[in-house]
Amino acid sequence: MRKLFTPDWYIQTYQNLDLSRLKQLGIRVLVCDIDNTLVAHDEAIPDDSVVAFVQKVKQSGLQMVLVSNNVKERVDTFAASLDVATYPFARKPLKKTYVKMIKDMNCTPKQVAVLGDQLLTDMLGANRIGCYTILTQPVAQRDLRCTKVNRFFENIVFSVLKAQGKLRKGEFNE
Repeated sequence: MRKLFTPDWYIQTYQNLDLSRLKQLGIRVLVCDIDNTLVAHDEAIPDDSVVAFVQKVKQSGLQMVLVSNNVKERVDTFAASLDVATYPFARKPLKKTYVKMIKDMNCTPKQVAVLGDQLLTDMLGANRIGCYTILTQPVAQRDLRCTKVNRFFENIVFSVLKAQGKLRKGEFNE
């Protein structure tokens, strides 16, 4: 379980993301999950803080991309006002969507940072492809049924990582 589930950086909220740090690391593209990373799964559109965050990312010179396991309609509705590339139904942690996105963005995995709220989808998928990974605490406690199953197994992974001294749930790197 070494690096597959362990993020490079663990933050409390996307709003605490230090974009200058990413740029210093050579990151060109910030990939964000949507559900429970930027908003709760049942919030259809971005709130003002998400819109401000997207603008801040763009102003920093980074490209922003949304990669979600959710359906196209949900992702398109959410992204309609943001003017960012989207990759719905990504089937994370599989590599296929990440490979396509990296090709489309004309970059390498080392130039991509992935921000997400789940170890078993976001961190595992991005670590498998070699991206810089940033785990954030979920923005809401309510989850879809399938995500609740993931959270159960995620808690086991957190326990193992804690025992190995690699990651403690709720102890952020900020």
